[in-house]
Amino acid sequence: MSSLILRATEISHRLLDAAVSKGDIVLDATAGNGHDTCYLAELVGDAGQVWAFDIQKAACRATAQALTQRGLLARARIICDDHANIAAYHIPPLACAIFNLGWLPGSDHSVVSGTSTVIALQAAFNIIKPGGVIVVVSYPGHEKGAWEYLAVQNWLSSFSDKEARSLKISYPAHEQAPVVLFIEKQYKKSKKP
Repeated sequence: MSSLILRATEISHRLLDAAVSKGDIVLDATAGNGHDTCYLAELVGDAGQVWAFDIQKAACRATAQALTQRGLLARARIICDDHANIAAYHIPPLACAIFNLGWLPGSDHSVVSGTSTVIALQAAFNIIKPGGVIVVVSYPGHEKGAWEYLAVQNWLSSFSDKEARSLKISYPAHEQAPVVLFIEKQYKKSKKP
């Protein structure tokens, strides 16, 4: 029997399953080794597209390799740039975005930045369609990750319920465990004449 308690990455994928349809445009703001990018590429199908960002060239190469191995490269656009620059790329309206924070295993740990992440989150939120979602997997178990998590929490608290609804999934028995944050952009209600 499998555990009912899912890992943070499994939770994030379940949330993406519910948010993404064939033909959607989606964003992986932290491509890393390409796991989430590949997952999204499967979900969007041939008619959809994944925009995948990473500031590290090694991550962009790893993501391209993972997509190529699975025959999914045509479904993705890999951008080797800071995700804080998302707004400069004229990305079409998105169904969802994922931010799997932290750092690329075995890489430079100095790239974690709460400021850059909040800029990227706001840029993604601005182009998410009403009803679209942002999934954030945060790692507050180390000093920079805790600061980044706090920055994301502060950003989330700036929204009213009319703008966005959010959910936090954590593992209270494990202080070092990742936290999953889920943000759903609300539909704007039209004003009656």
